[in-house]
Parts: sequence; structure tokens; C-alpha cells
Amino acid sequence: MNTGAEPSATLESGQIQLLLDALPALISYIDSDERYGVVNQAYERWFQDDRSSLAGRQVREVIGDAAYAVVKPHIDAVLRGKPQDFESRLVYRKGGRRHVRIQYIPHLGASGDVRGFFTLVADISEQKRAEEARRLLADATALLDPVLDRDTSYRRVAELAVTSVAAFCSVHTLDPDGTVRARVIAHADPAKAELVSRLAQRGRLSPEPETPLHEVLHGGPGRLLSDIPDSVFAGVARDAEHLAALRALGCRSAVIVPIRGEEHVLAALTLASAESDRTYTAADLAFAEELSQCIQVALQRMRLYDLARDAEGEARRRFLAEQEARRAAERAAQRMAGLQHITAALADALTCDAVAAVVVDQGVAAAGAYAGTVVVTAGDTLECLKAVGYAPEAVERFREMTAADGLPLTDPLRTGAPVWLRSRKECSARYPDFAAGALAAATASLCCLPLWVQERPIGVLGLSFAEARPFDHEEQEFLVAMSRQCAQAIERARLHEERAAIIERERRVALENARLYREAHEADRRKDEFIAMLSHELRNPLAPITTGLELLRMNTSERGDRDDSQVLTTLERQVKTIVRLVDDLLDVSRITRGKIELKRERLDVGSVVEAAVDSVRPLLAQRRHELLLSVEPGVFVHGDRVRLEQIAVNLLNNAIKYTNPGGRVSLSSSTTSGGDAWIRVTDTGVGISAELLPLVFEPFMQARRTLDRSQGGLGVGLTLVKRLAELHGGRVEAVSAGAGEGTTISVWLPLAGASAESAEAPATELPRSGASALRVLLVDDNVDAAEGLRRILQLHGHTVSMAHDGPAALETARASKPELVLLDIGLPGMDGYEVVRRLRAEPELRRSYIAAVSGYGQDQDRRRSREAGFDAHLTKPVATPQLLALVAEAAPRG
Repeated sequence: MNTGAEPSATLESGQIQLLLDALPALISYIDSDERYGVVNQAYERWFQDDRSSLAGRQVREVIGDAAYAVVKPHIDAVLRGKPQDFESRLVYRKGGRRHVRIQYIPHLGASGDVRGFFTLVADISEQKRAEEARRLLADATALLDPVLDRDTSYRRVAELAVTSVAAFCSVHTLDPDGTVRARVIAHADPAKAELVSRLAQRGRLSPEPETPLHEVLHGGPGRLLSDIPDSVFAGVARDAEHLAALRALGCRSAVIVPIRGEEHVLAALTLASAESDRTYTAADLAFAEELSQCIQVALQRMRLYDLARDAEGEARRRFLAEQEARRAAERAAQRMAGLQHITAALADALTCDAVAAVVVDQGVAAAGAYAGTVVVTAGDTLECLKAVGYAPEAVERFREMTAADGLPLTDPLRTGAPVWLRSRKECSARYPDFAAGALAAATASLCCLPLWVQERPIGVLGLSFAEARPFDHEEQEFLVAMSRQCAQAIERARLHEERAAIIERERRVALENARLYREAHEADRRKDEFIAMLSHELRNPLAPITTGLELLRMNTSERGDRDDSQVLTTLERQVKTIVRLVDDLLDVSRITRGKIELKRERLDVGSVVEAAVDSVRPLLAQRRHELLLSVEPGVFVHGDRVRLEQIAVNLLNNAIKYTNPGGRVSLSSSTTSGGDAWIRVTDTGVGISAELLPLVFEPFMQARRTLDRSQGGLGVGLTLVKRLAELHGGRVEAVSAGAGEGTTISVWLPLAGASAESAEAPATELPRSGASALRVLLVDDNVDAAEGLRRILQLHGHTVSMAHDGPAALETARASKPELVLLDIGLPGMDGYEVVRRLRAEPELRRSYIAAVSGYGQDQDRRRSREAGFDAHLTKPVATPQLLALVAEAAPRG
């Protein structure tokens, strides 16, 4: 009985309300107009309003403008069906400032529409304050460096505190006369910076007033001031202006804790809140004392650091005295280390230039020189490999020398002995011409060391020094050892360069092999892509052929009043399409193998153009293109009529297919100043990108391979044009300004003169469409395929509407509101995936049964159609039983 069920339901609802009221968090239900429906008792505690008065009120009215501005984007998102979970610091109209975590859960109706949402709001202010406190302690510990002085440490802590846990922070100390001094004052509000600065300047308080601050500084325990009375400000103010400044800080609650030294209180740390709803508690006092402990530890570390620094100073003085005695030994060790470093670097130097760079760059530094150079023998001359520290004109002057030049750099090659020039005076005595004209002003001494390998001179190492040097025995040994390392490394690098040249030749051969492999791999990839495209292109004409055959099989009672000639015309047109595809492939193959022969005759180019235009008129009409012709009469060539018509037809077909419906195609023919016949076809179509333009005449290449198969084709049409033109002794050229800018393709053929005959090609008819009674929408850019399916559906009593591109499909669907939509995926203007997504967004079409009808039938194609929102996926051609089974499946939904 119903009377028994209602009390139970009421009791259950009441229990749920009691449960919600027991929870501290805000729990409510808000409808799609942002009005409260159900709220728990926590709303009364937060907003001081009876919860019954909240029902029906809008969120903005209850929580206030400031909080509403923060949560509004999340409300909009949850009303779109997206759950929300976020944290924020909000200022409520009556609930004050709170850090909250908010969860919004959408309430969805049976049809998927959002009717409202449930809210869960938890106050996590204390949790956040605890996190900020822990973070501040960690940051303060990291900031307090033992090398800092006390005031800097105090200032760093105060500046850190006002960024998180307090609005105001100060540190006060006690002078020997009992006066309280403000060492640091900081405020979170930058606008009060000037006020804080004035307080710091006037921060001396007399010892007379007994305030909490005085008590802490005199050794008392930390103090908690939950609510700071005005008497505290009055007690410490020196005058009326000082009192006004203290009041302007806006401090409402505070804690004061001592910073203790080993024997007495060093300072007092004050943390204060300026928020009306922020009252410090015992937990804040405990935190402040913990922060004080951090400061105390840092100050202890400072004291220990000062002691250690003093001890280090004394030790340093002793150390310097000992160092003076060890310098000679250390110089030798440094030279050895420098030589080892150079040796290690030379091991990685694989060229003569790299060796010279290591020796000059590192050797100059290791030897204490300011400049250096490495020169090597090159036949009868010396060639400079590397120079550093010298003026550019000096380097250029000595870039090439001979061993007979009588210079400091050339003599070691003749004698095999180093040249040591310990001063400018010594240099002038031994090399007067060099010293007078070429010795750099910065050079006070220099040395030149021979580079010998197996008793064979290969170069010289030269070093210049800015001061006179004695070149003692140890230094000479070091420099000679460095020159030996340099000589061996250069010889090794020469051998390596010879090997590298051999390897480079081998590398080039390998790169050429790799290029050939890539080309073969690309050809194989094109073959696979072509086979897939051939399969798709053959499916398109097979779809209307299969449908037409199904219609022809039906007896009179099944098919009703049907125009068989229309079906036969469709079959004939699609069979011709298949034949054309096969013929194009065979022609490319024949030309490639040299198996095609031209039946030449004198031809009027105008008659060839006329026949080609007649052949493509049905396609022009179907695509609704405007055709502009400009044909110069009396232009004759010596060629094969069938093949020249094939050139013109392929050029026109290419322009028609790659131009969106309603475009313009222009064909012109004339003679050129160079004595050629010229045929040019220009369209306003999709154009060709710069990277694809050089490839358009390659087999199986298309300018755009997308789901939009409205253009069709195998990518061999332009290949045929090029090869047939070349067979006639002509040439072709494609020009395009880029994507969306149209294309112009020109063919030049040798002139023959005289007159010619014309030929005509029969035109085919475009299919007609009709209508009858289940509402079905057929969307396919293949008119023949759509027409065949329409006839079958009408014979079985269904009302059929048709569209041939994406935008038209949307417009027709909104008008006819079909129960079943048969939708091709590859459509011009907008593909089927986008169409189905937009249909699903229409409230009146959400329940329509939508099936994909496509030449793409692989597993990934079916999976993608399901993800896009299709109910079923049919692969062309669609057999009548398959179609009728789909209609039967869709009927219950309709």
C-alpha cells in the first residue's frame, strides 16, 4: 500500500538530513539557476542565517560578490557536466575569510542534461596555516646563515614571516639602560612600508611602562594576546603621533616570545595579525616559540662561526709562513700537473689544428706566457697553425716563413736546439733586425722550441713572456717536455687525418647506399599507398553498381514504378569510371616500358579542346563550376588525337576535382613566340604547397590526401599528361602560389601548321533525385551512390532527404529531423566526423540513429567512427539486405 511507503521515505530523508547536519562541512544542492535547494546546518554556523531562509536564494547573494567571483568559473564548468575539485582562499559576505576546499558534483538527468550540482565545502584554514608555519620554519632555517650578523638575521626572519603567517613582525632588544629598541619592523602590506619605516626610526621605548613586550625582554615567558587592547598601544606610545602610527598598523591579535642567549634574553619576537577574523591561539604561541628556537640556534652558530673565524685567521697566518718555504716545490708540481693536463687533452685532439689549439691555449697558461704560436713545416716553408696573444698584423706577417729567414722561430729547425731569449737586450743582440722591426712591445722574453719526430723537424713552438725570465733548468725541462708532447701529437694527428680521409670516402659511399635504400623504401611506400587508394577508388563506383543491380533484381511488385533507364545510365557511368582508372594505369605502364605507339596526324588543337570539354561537361555540371574558354583558331600540331584529347581531359579533370563546388576553371590555347602550341588550364582550387609542387607529375602523387575523397583519382593523371606530352616532343609545367591559391598547368607542343578536324565525345547525364515517406537523411558526395540507396529506401516506404556535403547535411537535418542518417565520412566542406559531432549537439537530433557509410572499412576506421558518435559503420558498397537490416535496427529508436 502507498500509505505504508510514504512514512518510510520520509523517515529516510530525515535521517539523511540529520547526517548532513552532523557534518562540519557545508553540504548543499544547487539547481541550474544557481539557487540553493537543500543545505545542511553548517550553513547557519558559517553565515549566521537560518538555513530555511537560504532555500531558493542565489549563491551570489549568500556568499557575497568577492567569493562568488572566484567560484563562478567552477560553477559554469560543473553546469556543463564537468566535476570540480579545487582549493581557494575566499572572503565570504558573512562567513569571513576562509581557506576552503570545494567539490562540485553535477546532477545529470536521464537524458544526460545537467539539472544542478551537489556541493561539499570544507574549511582547511587551520591546515593551511599549519603548512605555512612548517614551511616558514624550514625556510627560516635555510635563510639563517652563520656568516650573517644579528640584525640581518632578524630582518630576514621578519620579512619571511609577513609573507605567510603574520601581517606584522618586529624584533626588539633591551639596551643596557633599560630602553627598548626596535631592531626590525616589517609589514605584509606594501602600502604601510613608509609607516613601518617611521616606527623603526622612532623605535626606542622608555623602561617605565610595564607592557607584555617589557616583561618578555626582562626574562618573562612568551605572551599570547588574543585580542590586543588599545591600552597596550597607549602604554608604549611616546606621543599622540606615535600612538596614531601604532593604531594604523591594524594589529588585532599577537604573540610575543623571547629569543634567548646562553645567559639572558637577547631579543623579543612579535608576530601580529591584522585580520578581524584571525585570532591567535596557543598553537600560534607554540609556533612562535619554535621559530624563536630556530633563531637562537642560528645565533649560536654565528657565535661559533666567529670563534672559528678567529682561529682560522691565526691558522692562516701560520699557514702563509709555511707556504713561503714550499713555493719552489709547488711550482714544480704545478708544472707537472700542467704537463699532464696538456697530455690528457692532446689524447683527444685528432687533427693538427686541434693539437695546436691545445698546446697554444693550455701551454701558454701553464708556462705563464702571454702569447704563443705553433708553426709546422709545409714543404720548404713554415705554416702557422695557431697563434694567440699576438696582434693580427704580426700573425699575418709571419703566417708563412722559410727556414733560411734567420728568425727565432726558424733557427730551431736548422739547429735542432731551443732558442732562449731571456730579455729584450739579449734578443736585440742575437736578432737585431727582428728586435728592431717585429718584436712586440709587450714581449720581455721569449723561447722557441723545435718540434722533432724521429730526428725529423716538423715545426716550432714559440712562447712570449711579459717579463724577463731566467729560464732555469727546471723550467727548460718543462718547456722541452711540452714541445716533445706537441710534436708527437701532431705526427699522430697527421696519421689520423689520413685515416679520416679514407673513412670519409667510405662514409660517402655508405650515404649514397643509404640514399638509394631510402628511394627504394619510398617507392615501396608509394606502392602500398597506391594499392590502398586503388581499393578505395574501385569501391566508390562499385557502390552504385551494386545498388543498381539490386534494383534490377527486384520484381515489379517490389520496385514499384521505377525508371530502369536511370539505373542503367548510372551503371554505365560507373563502369566507365572503372575502365578509366584501369586505362590510366595501363597507359602509365605502357609508356614506362616504351610499349605505346602514337598514331600521328595533323590536328587542330581547337578540335581537341572541344572534344575534351564535351567529355567533362557532366562533371562540371555536377561540381557547379564555371568554365571559361579562350581558344585561338588555326593552331595545328602533328600528334595522336586520342592521346592529345587524353592530355586535355586529364588536365580538366584534375582542375575540376581539386576545385571546391562553385569554383572557376579556365582553359586557353594559342601559339607562343617560340613556335609552340600552348594549352593552359587554370583553376581556383586547393592549390599546391611548395614542397609538393616539384612532385605533382610523379606517379601516384596527389596534392592532398585527406578524408575528403570528393576529387577521387589514383594520382596518375598528371603523370600521363607529362609523359604523353614528352612523347609528342613537348613539355609541361605546374605553377601554384600555395595552398588555397589555385593551380595553373601548361603544356607546350611543337606546331605543325595547316588545318585539322574536330572530334566530339558524347556527354553523360547527371542522375535525378526524388522523395517519398521512416524519415531518412542520405549524405554522400557521390550522387550516384546516394541516388541508388534513395530508390531502395523509397521502394520500402521511407521518406528520404539527400545532401552532398557537410554544411548541407546539417541544414537538411535541422529541417527534416530524420530518425535515420546515412552519413559518408569523406565529405567536401566538412568531414563526417565533424558532422556527427554537430548533429549530436542538436537537442532534437540526439536520438537519431546515425550510421557511417564509407569506403574506409579497416578496424581503426570503425573505432574512430564509434569514438566520433556513430551508431554503426557500413563499408561501401552497401548491399540491400545489409541496408534493410540497419533500417530495422534504427526503427525502434525512431
